[in-house]
Amino acid sequence: MLKITRDDIQGISDAASLLAFLREKLALPIAADATLEQTALQLPLPYLGLSESVAEPIVDCWHFGGLPGAASPWSLFLLRLKKEVGYPNIVRAVSNALQQRGIQPAAAHFVCANEHFQPFAFVYFGDTVEEDWQSAKLTIFWWKQENATIHVGSEHTLPANLFSASQHTSAIADVELNVPELPVNEEATPRVSPPAIVIPTSPDVLLAKIENAGTPLGRPWEPKKSRFSTGCNVAFFIDERERQAFIDADAKNEALLRPVISPPQIKKWELEMKYLICIPRGKSKRWPWSGRSESEAEQIFAAEYPAIHAHLNGYGDKLRTRYTDNQGEFYWELSARAEYPELQQPKIVYRFRSSGSVWRAAYDTSGALMLLGTRAISTPDLSLLALLNSKLLDWYTHAKSENVFKEKDMMRLPIADCTEAQKAELSELVQVILDAPRNSDVPELEAEIDKLIYPLYGVTDAESAFIEESR
Repeated sequence: MLKITRDDIQGISDAASLLAFLREKLALPIAADATLEQTALQLPLPYLGLSESVAEPIVDCWHFGGLPGAASPWSLFLLRLKKEVGYPNIVRAVSNALQQRGIQPAAAHFVCANEHFQPFAFVYFGDTVEEDWQSAKLTIFWWKQENATIHVGSEHTLPANLFSASQHTSAIADVELNVPELPVNEEATPRVSPPAIVIPTSPDVLLAKIENAGTPLGRPWEPKKSRFSTGCNVAFFIDERERQAFIDADAKNEALLRPVISPPQIKKWELEMKYLICIPRGKSKRWPWSGRSESEAEQIFAAEYPAIHAHLNGYGDKLRTRYTDNQGEFYWELSARAEYPELQQPKIVYRFRSSGSVWRAAYDTSGALMLLGTRAISTPDLSLLALLNSKLLDWYTHAKSENVFKEKDMMRLPIADCTEAQKAELSELVQVILDAPRNSDVPELEAEIDKLIYPLYGVTDAESAFIEESR
């Protein structure tokens, strides 16, 4: 006969040992290597709508959701509390909040534990029906950590099958600890045996789950701002046709034509590449005309690069009246800030939209320069691109901020912790998309990526369906 002993209780010191206790003593179907986040759903206190006085002593609240296959049919909650006093009132307040969320307290059991996951009480509304739970007395089964003496409170006895390896095994008897054995009753069941309770999908709960499952983006990857601006894009931006025309006119022109990225060019997975006539000011590079008078310098520029001079001279008036930070020593030059060493590395580029929280992410290996409004993350890791373009994070950014997803929000964007094998699997799918971003197979590849990403954040099938429908 399986019993709860002193060692069982006092051996709990963290989430893993608590899960082992629940698995072995309460017969919950929890995998041996499962984490708390994979097994239960953390309920944010704002979601429960608790008063400040009730919420203050609560560390957190976890819902095991009536795990299918469990010996008992009830929904189980873990309440971690700062103090081992006052918990009956807290349980009642939380139960009332759960009822408002569609979860019946009559079918709920609570494990009350301290901040170190050490349980000190099991609480439930014994022998009641759904309508009468508020007037029912609590059944409280509690002990003190220092001696592990087990006590049963109120006139109710705890159903034997709650603390057994199966519903036909008696429990809670420990002669050594002088704990009275509860009578064996194979027919003992609560008056209400509802089906497994599943918490309704809530944006607040789902947001909290996603945030708790990842590491903020700003820690492993530092987004690089680009403050570079031409002050007159129409003069300096050219397309592929114009670029080729300049090269055909004189091969040395190619050295002045750099790939460049502006916000409108960033699509999902791909870039509509444009090019920039890039002539940084003389302080960052010495030109044959550097340090000369403007008239003399322009004559040298026209002689060295006649086709490019003719093009930029056509915008001479606009270029001369640009904001001083945008131009170099002469009107055809750009600010020295056009050069960033990080931009030469493989990078993920993304953009924000002022009208919403969606951004689009693509990958660049061309060393392209970046204009105002674009952001880059220097990394060769394509699995990060998979996360950024996933439906999950697209939903998250919308739910987090309906209007503008700001830079500070981006720095806190939760990036799931992936194994090297998981990264490789995601990266392989992304590379297939990057090789042919307009292929008809891309939607199927994206769906496959999404299916791999949902489990990384502990998202259930019901929650992923909610995300899919929302997006």
